[in-house]
Amino acid sequence: MDANLWLSALALLAAVALFIEGVRQLRRRWVLVKVEGVSMEPALRDGDEVLAKRTRRIEVGQIVVAAAPDPTLGWAEPPKARRGPWWIKRVAAGPGESMPGSGDAVPAGHYFLLSDNPAGDDSRRHGPCPAAAIAGVMIRKF
Repeated sequence: MDANLWLSALALLAAVALFIEGVRQLRRRWVLVKVEGVSMEPALRDGDEVLAKRTRRIEVGQIVVAAAPDPTLGWAEPPKARRGPWWIKRVAAGPGESMPGSGDAVPAGHYFLLSDNPAGDDSRRHGPCPAAAIAGVMIRKF
């Protein structure tokens, strides 16, 4: 093989490696989740997609993407994988703030998440969500 062919092959290999690393970095920073159900109506409807930025800066009123709790244990078990299934909920109270409906304080490292639609499943049933279960904050809906 001549030198130009080797250089072209090497350049192509480097471009592919850079592309793969770029995709990996984007997936670390962003998560795209499809809304399923009516729990966040009217803000989000079934079939909408939500782009969330992975962050630890979470504020009351923001919509977050969180790992769904175990149906029977709630968030008593730490999330095993950050690949879903996902919940999309609004932060109603942060650590140390009063939980809606009870007045008790949200434990350190947890958030009280509510559905916009009263019929939705949320922290009223499963308790406060651990911060580690929150994948990110909604930036945009599609």
